[in-house]
Amino acid sequence: MYIANSIQAVLTMLTLISLGILAAKLGFVGEETEVKLSKLTLNFSVPCLLFVSCLKYISRELVSELGFILLIPVLIILIGYLLAIGVGKLFRIPRENFGLFCVMFSMSNAIFIGLPICLMIFGEEALPLVAAYFPFNALLFWTIGAVGIAADAGKKEKLGLNAVKKILTPPLLGAFFGAVFALIGISLPVFLTDAMSYMGSLTTPVACILVGCTVKKMGKDMFKISKEGNLTLIGRFIVSPAIALGLCLFFQAPALVTNVFTLEAAMPVMSQSMLLSRSYGANHRLAAQMIAVTAVITMFYVPGLIFLLSRVVV
Repeated sequence: MYIANSIQAVLTMLTLISLGILAAKLGFVGEETEVKLSKLTLNFSVPCLLFVSCLKYISRELVSELGFILLIPVLIILIGYLLAIGVGKLFRIPRENFGLFCVMFSMSNAIFIGLPICLMIFGEEALPLVAAYFPFNALLFWTIGAVGIAADAGKKEKLGLNAVKKILTPPLLGAFFGAVFALIGISLPVFLTDAMSYMGSLTTPVACILVGCTVKKMGKDMFKISKEGNLTLIGRFIVSPAIALGLCLFFQAPALVTNVFTLEAAMPVMSQSMLLSRSYGANHRLAAQMIAVTAVITMFYVPGLIFLLSRVVV
C-alpha cells in the first residue's frame, strides 16, 4: 500500500510543481509573492496543521509506548553531522562552504517537503512522528548549523538568546502546544479546529508550487553540480536514511516510526539554509541550487526508498 501511495504522492507533487513552474513562467508568482507565500505557509498553515494533528493523534499512551524512540531523530542528525565533518575534511571542502556543506549533508527539509510527502504516503497517523522529528532538526540547525554557516562567512554566531528566538518558530510552537494540549486533555471548540484544519490544508500545494518556482529560476544551471553538491546528494539520499534505518532497527522501533524517520532523514536540503547563508554573506547560491536539485530528485527517489523499506521493515 505504501508503495502505491508513494507513486501517487510523487505524481501529485510533480503535477503541483509543474503548476508552480507554469505560474512562474506566466508571471503570476514573482520574488515578492514567493516570499509572502513562504511566510504564510511557515507562520500560519504549517503551525495549524501540526497543532491539529498533534491534538488528534498524540496521547499519553503513545508517549509511554514509544519513550526513548522519540529521541532517535537527535542521534540521526548528530551522527550525520559528525560524518559530514569527516567527509568535508577528507575531500577538502573549502572553508567558505564547509559549515553549509555539513548542514546540507546532515539536516533535512522535515516540514516544507517532508510533511506533505509523509502525509500523502502514510496518512495523518504519521504527523505526530513528523512533529517529533522536526523540533530536533530545527534545534540543531539554529545552533550548531548556524554557527557553522556563520563561520563560512568569517563571522561568529553565539548560542545565546538570539538563537533561542530563532529556534522557537511558529511550526515548532504549533507542534509543542498541540502535544501539550493533547497530553493534558484540553479540547478546543470544533469551529477552531476546523478553521486550523482548513488553514493547514494549504501546506502541500503552496510548498510544491514554491519548489516549482525555484526550479524555473535555476533553469539549466541547476544540474551543474560542484564537488560539495555531489557529496551533499550522497549525504541526503544514502548516508542520512541509512543512519535513520539502522538506528530504528537497532532500537526496534515500530514499522511506522521507522518508515517516517527514515523518509524524513532522506528529505531535501533545508530551505532555511539559503536564508541563513544569505543573511551571513555565505554561499547562498550553492544552498539555493542544492535545495532545488534535491527537491526534484526526491520526487523520483521516494518510491524506490519506500520499496526498500517495505522489504526491510516488518
